[in-house]
Amino acid sequence: MNEITRGKEAEYLLNHEIIREAFDTTRQGIINAMSASPFGDEKTHNHLVIALQLLNKVERNIKTVAETGKLAAIQFEREESLLKRGLRKVMG
Repeated sequence: MNEITRGKEAEYLLNHEIIREAFDTTRQGIINAMSASPFGDEKTHNHLVIALQLLNKVERNIKTVAETGKLAAIQFEREESLLKRGLRKVMG
């Protein structure tokens, strides 16, 4: 799968209501669990922090794929435009 297609699919995921809801609900659940964990329960707190960091990393990775796809599309359009201009010059 090429970068542009991957980027479009990643953008679709980021904007999809169910995916958005899943990230938001999971993030809020982790934060709520952190708030409810007993003071001094470092093990639970550390596990929850790791869970939150992993969730954020997954979301960032999807955003990176979307951004890379947008940049690839821009680059493709520029190259296509240059090629067309070059062909026009050659063809007269």
